[in-house]
Amino acid sequence: MSRIKYIAVSFVFLLLSWDSYSQEEQLHQKINQDMYGKFSEAFQKLDFSLFESIHSKEMIRISGNGGEIKNVKAYLKGYKKRWGDPKTKPSPISFRLFERITSDSLVSDRGIYRGTYKNDKDETKHFYGQFHLLLQLENDFWKILIDYDSDENNTINQASYENAFALTDYKKYWKRKQ
Repeated sequence: MSRIKYIAVSFVFLLLSWDSYSQEEQLHQKINQDMYGKFSEAFQKLDFSLFESIHSKEMIRISGNGGEIKNVKAYLKGYKKRWGDPKTKPSPISFRLFERITSDSLVSDRGIYRGTYKNDKDETKHFYGQFHLLLQLENDFWKILIDYDSDENNTINQASYENAFALTDYKKYWKRKQ
């Protein structure tokens, strides 16, 4: 192959690779913003409307610790009541992932969350849980269709959280289609 053809082929390959990388990056940024960005913001601001907006109208909530399954209406009712109480303080929450599987309209995410709060002595405390979400693309937004979480009998902790990957590090947790 002549040098010019080699350079041209290499350039085209580079452009295609860059376009693929850019599309991957945009997909993960969109999922993370639609879901985790809004979820975190809702917890920080106690914004029930925002929280409600990230849930599918068909959402199912499964509490591993509580041993119960709720539909979206029953699940959201608890947050509306809790966040409507003037004594409720914001509880920042953050997320890390250890697995993401994607299709055109569904995403399966598994990871660890950490919530932060101040106790009666004004000490900062954390709580942790493991989650498995099924997200569905609805009207160009990723919404929660199935939400399962558990603290796995109090075994999920800071080490679990740190061992999962930052949301921005999708190349480490994303399981690509083969």
